[in-house]
Amino acid sequence: MTPLARTLATLAFLALMLAGLGCVVTHLAGAGGANVAAAFTGRNLLDGRFSAVLDKAVVAALPKTPALDDLASGLAYRLFGDAGAQVRAGCPGWLFLAEELVETKGGEGNLAARARLAVRIRDEMARRNIALVVLPVPDKAELAADGLCGLAVADQARGRRGAWQAASAALGLDQVEIATGWPKGAVLRTDTHWNGAGASFAARRLAEAITRRLGPGDTGVTLKESAPASRVGDLMRLAGLSRSWPWSGPAPDEVSEVRAAIARSGGLLDDVPVPSVLLAGSSYSLNSGFADRLQAASGREVAQKSREGSGFAGALLDILDATPQMLDGVRLVVWEFPMRVLTQPLTEAELRHLGDRT
Repeated sequence: MTPLARTLATLAFLALMLAGLGCVVTHLAGAGGANVAAAFTGRNLLDGRFSAVLDKAVVAALPKTPALDDLASGLAYRLFGDAGAQVRAGCPGWLFLAEELVETKGGEGNLAARARLAVRIRDEMARRNIALVVLPVPDKAELAADGLCGLAVADQARGRRGAWQAASAALGLDQVEIATGWPKGAVLRTDTHWNGAGASFAARRLAEAITRRLGPGDTGVTLKESAPASRVGDLMRLAGLSRSWPWSGPAPDEVSEVRAAIARSGGLLDDVPVPSVLLAGSSYSLNSGFADRLQAASGREVAQKSREGSGFAGALLDILDATPQMLDGVRLVVWEFPMRVLTQPLTEAELRHLGDRT
C-alpha cells in the first residue's frame, strides 16, 4: 500500500470510529441511557452486571449496515492484519481458521475418546462385511505452513497429527496418509479447503487404497473442468471480507468447477447398480470436485454421502442412525475427516455412540 493510500485508509477508519462514537453518545443521551443509569449501582459494578448492560447499550446504538461492517472489517484487515475472532491473517493474501491454531482445553481427552469411537465404527463396518478406508485430512496450517508468516501455532495443534497416529496405530485402521509428498500450493488461500491440485492428489492416494482392497475399477469416468473463476472463500466470509473493496482484503481464489461423466452400459431404462463405494466425509469431500476426481482415479462410481459440518464422523454416524439400509450392497466405505476436529469437544452423536449419552 502506498503512503497516500495508507493515510487515506487511516483517516477513513478514524472517521468511521468517530461516527460510531457519535451514534453511541446520541443513543445514551436519550432513552437508551436510562437503562444504563439505572444499572449504575455499587452491587452491579462489583458483579459485572453494569458492564453487561453498557455493552448491550453500545451494541444497540451502533448502526446495523452491512456496508459499514464490511468497511470496518476491510480497514481492520488492511491496517492491523486483523481478520476477526475466527480467522487469522498470515502472509499477504493468506487466511487460516483460528481453531486450527489454538489449544483446546481437554483436547487430548477428546482425541482419545475419538480413537475409542473409531473402534466402534471399525467393528460395525466389519460386522456388515464392509471394508473401511480412513482419510484424515491434515490441518491447512500444516499443509500450507509457508503461508503462516509467523502466525502462532499452539503445541497441541502442531502435534495433533502425530497424536492421532499414535492413538490409532494399534486400531487396525486402513488409513491414507497425504501429508507426505503434498504438492506445494495445493490448498486455497482464502478458504479452509484444498484446491483442485490438492483434491486430485488426495483422490489418487485414496484410489490406490481402494484398489488394494477391491481390485482395479472398470468404470469409464471422464472429468469436465470449467475455466477458473473467482470464488470468495469461507474464511473471507468468516472474517467479514466477502464484500470488501479490493484494497481492503485478500484477492479471492481462482477455482474451476469439475464434473464427472460416467459411461454406463445398457439402456436408459435399465437398472443402475448401487455403487460399491460410499464416501462419508466432511466439507473437504464436497469441495474442489473431490468425489468426481476420486471416481476418475479409482475407475469406480462413488456414492456421495458427505455433509458440511460433519466433523469427525457426523456423516457416517447419521447413516448408521437414520439410514443404515444405505449400506446394503456397499463393499467399501471411505471415511474422511479433517484432523482439526480431533481435539474439539465431542458432539451429542459421538457421545451417544460411545455410550455416554442415552
